[in-house]
Order: sequence, then structure tokens, then C-alpha cells
Amino acid sequence: MKSFKKILTGLLIVLIVASLAAIIYVSQFGYEDKKDTVKAPKPAEKETAAPRAVLPPAPGKQPEKNITTSPRSAAKKEKAVIAKIEKFPAASGQVAIIVDDIGHDLAALRELLKIDAGITFAVLPLLHHSRDAAEIINKAGREALLHLPMEPSSYPREKPGSGALFTDMNNKELLYQLEKNLASVPHISGVNNHMGSKFMEDKERLTLVFSALKKRNLFFIDSRTTAKSAAAAASAKVGLPMASRHIFLDNSRNYKEIYQILMDAAARAEKGNNQPLIIIGHPYPDTIRALRDAMKVFREKNIQVVPVSRVFQVKTEKGDS
Repeated sequence: MKSFKKILTGLLIVLIVASLAAIIYVSQFGYEDKKDTVKAPKPAEKETAAPRAVLPPAPGKQPEKNITTSPRSAAKKEKAVIAKIEKFPAASGQVAIIVDDIGHDLAALRELLKIDAGITFAVLPLLHHSRDAAEIINKAGREALLHLPMEPSSYPREKPGSGALFTDMNNKELLYQLEKNLASVPHISGVNNHMGSKFMEDKERLTLVFSALKKRNLFFIDSRTTAKSAAAAASAKVGLPMASRHIFLDNSRNYKEIYQILMDAAARAEKGNNQPLIIIGHPYPDTIRALRDAMKVFREKNIQVVPVSRVFQVKTEKGDS
């Protein structure tokens, strides 16, 4: 009987041990198999970011451009922001204002350049500031002329200054002096005469000078210092573009008189045929002040101040020669 109990006890122990072994096996290797059969996760899809709230730009900063905009939508957006070209009314009149005797004083030139108008500057040759003045004018985007000194009828009581052309010069002397004068004033588009009431009456010498200017593709403005000017005849002979002064601004260096002349010129320009009136003045303090004040009225009346070369463009547009 005792031996039978021992056998049962042994069998029970074996069963318990076997059960424990089975449990351990299942828990160990069954978990590993399950872990090995877990499918790898699918590759993550590209994230589609939620649209950002568009915040107004900080003060003083421009909003950033949207770099993800498609070409088609970008084209539409660009078309939407293109500024509409304003159509300004045509000018009611035009004037060309030439300020002579530039080259003595750069301070006066700088004051004139502060005036918001297309003033033309005539620069005297061979002065200490001639070249500097021409460079300043060119840098400012304004038009420059050579203010060519010529012999007046009152010579020698009145002297025309450095680089003057005289009627007793021979052709070689005239051309040599003209070349020196032209070389001392760069960036010019044309020439006008300083004094010259005697020289301007000499058709033969004018023809020689005008031929040289023609070769340089320049034009000539007759300051009309003499009623007997031969400029028109000489320019026609050589085919040099030429025009004449209409209004002289400052025979009297009085502000009120100069200002009134400018007001009269504006009224005359309004009634004109779009051919610019040519006005000549000088860098006197009262002239500068009158020009500055008159420009306000010119803008109100839509009177344009144009470079004097505009005179010849208008002639070309009209088919004149």
C-alpha cells in the first residue's frame, strides 16, 4: 500500500513538473513567435500641413511671398496687382527756360537745380568751374549748352570774356578757339551765343562756325542780341538745327518784374500751338527766387518746362525742317 502511494506521488510530481515545463515553454516561445509575426508599419505618408493662419505683416515689413502658389494662380495674382497706368492730361503749354552764364558760381547752380523743372543751363567756357558745372548738370539729368562768347558791338568797352570769337579772326583761329571752348564744356546738346551783337551779324563767319557745330550733331539757339542776326541764313545754308529766343527774363533784376514776365509767358504758352516758348535768364538771386515761385503756378496750369532740345523734336514731329 505504501509503495502504491509512493508511485502516485511520483506520478503527480512528474505531471506537475511537466505542466510547469509546458507553461514555461508556451509563455517563452509562443510570445517570441507572435512578436516575429507582427507586420512592420506602413511607410508614413507625407503630412499635409494644416493651413497656417495668415497674420498681418509687422509694421514696416512686407508680407512674405507664397512660394507654393502654382504658376497659373501666380499669374492671376500678379495680374491683379499690376498698377494701372495713369493717363495724365496733355500739357496746356510748354516753355524752355535757359539760364545763361553758368560756370562762375556753383552755389547758384545748385540752387537752380533744386527747382523741380527741366531748366536748361548754358555754361561759359574756360572758367574755373566750367567743367565742374557741366558734370553737375549732367549728373542731375538736365540739359547743358555751350554759352559761346562772341564779339559785341560795344567791344572793347564790354568784353565777352574767355574763349570769345571775334570778327577779325581768320578761319583757322576761329575753329581753333571754338574747339577749345567745346572741349571745356562736356555733355552739351547745343550752343547759344553770349553777347555777340557784332559777330552774329557776320554771315560768313557764322556759316563757318555753324558748319563745325553741324559736324558734331549740335543745334544752335540764337539769343537775339541783335535784330540784324544772320543766324537763320547761316543755319539754313549748312542745315544746322536752329531756333531763336522769344522772351528775355531779367533785363531788370527785380523779382516782381521777373515773376510777372513768367506769368505772362505761362498765359502765352497756354494760347500757343504746342511749340515751346524759349525764355532766357541768368543766375541772379531774384531770378532764382522768381523761377522757384513761378513753378508752382506752372504746375497748376499744367505748363511744362522742357529741355530746349524739345523745340527741335516738336519741329520733327510736325514735319518741319
